[in-house]
Amino acid sequence: MDLEYNPLGDGLRERLDAFFGRRDHFIEVNPGRVVMPKAFADLGDSIRTLPIRSNDVWLMSFPRAGSTWAQEMVWLLGNNLDYDAARNQIQQVRTPLLELSAIFSDDRIVEDTVTRHEKIDSVQCVQQMTARRFIKSHLPWQLHPREMDNVRPKIIYVVRNPKDLCVSYYYYCQLIHRSEGTFEEFCDIFLADQAPIGPMWAHALAFWKRRNQDNMLFLKYEDMKRNLPEVIRRCAQFLDFGRELTDAEVQRMCDHLQFERMQRNPAVNLEPLMKDSSIIKNDAGVKFIRKGEIGDWKNHMDAALSARFDAWIEKHFEGTGLEFDYE
Repeated sequence: MDLEYNPLGDGLRERLDAFFGRRDHFIEVNPGRVVMPKAFADLGDSIRTLPIRSNDVWLMSFPRAGSTWAQEMVWLLGNNLDYDAARNQIQQVRTPLLELSAIFSDDRIVEDTVTRHEKIDSVQCVQQMTARRFIKSHLPWQLHPREMDNVRPKIIYVVRNPKDLCVSYYYYCQLIHRSEGTFEEFCDIFLADQAPIGPMWAHALAFWKRRNQDNMLFLKYEDMKRNLPEVIRRCAQFLDFGRELTDAEVQRMCDHLQFERMQRNPAVNLEPLMKDSSIIKNDAGVKFIRKGEIGDWKNHMDAALSARFDAWIEKHFEGTGLEFDYE
């Protein structure tokens, strides 16, 4: 099925313009009524025709579901636990974001640092990778390469409970895109299925229904928080690591992936890309790797807003078998 790129209706366009502080920045991509930056129209078709390699490893998730954390684990397991290489090359180079040049099409954080004032094509960058490819994407299933269902590379999908995810997504938009709206306004956008990359429920369920395929590993962020050693072993087995990880190897990886260490690790925390950017204030109180807590939504939502999320979750996830932990 070919992609269609349509302008937003006046009401939605004005709503997103006001929240993000920019004019006429988004379009609707179909199938799926997915809100995307307008620049995605220049990239979407090349993504759909991107050749897939059978030895690819794809890390997929809705934004702010824990993909940076999970991808560090996945890359290390796929590269023989090479911690030196992981320290010496930023994750955004080791594991490029497929749709990067559309997501950050007019954000100076990328223009100032990654692209060095030259326009890049993130799809072309992925296509030109020579070694085994580790690729990250936040796109919904129907916007991914057509070959994905036939070639069936390794896919790890990470899902997070919608309440905590929404909180994290709001702060991400503040930090990276300099959004100007309130948290309550973002929740209204999220619950109306109008947030960029959304709807979140459709995104998650498309991968959930494929969870039993032998090339798919479906992970929950909350499981990673509660029992990281078990998740590391599951991933190692899924990626055909070749042997059983020793307890010492698992412990070292747990130490490396400790949340506070990830926050301080310049190879994953985006600080090398942000420190000289004209859009990131030096005194910004929000970090790319922020809190990572289960239940942080309680610090942001009153009972009425929480109840709205509960109703939305019940409407879209009841009967699917996909359940979430909230504390």
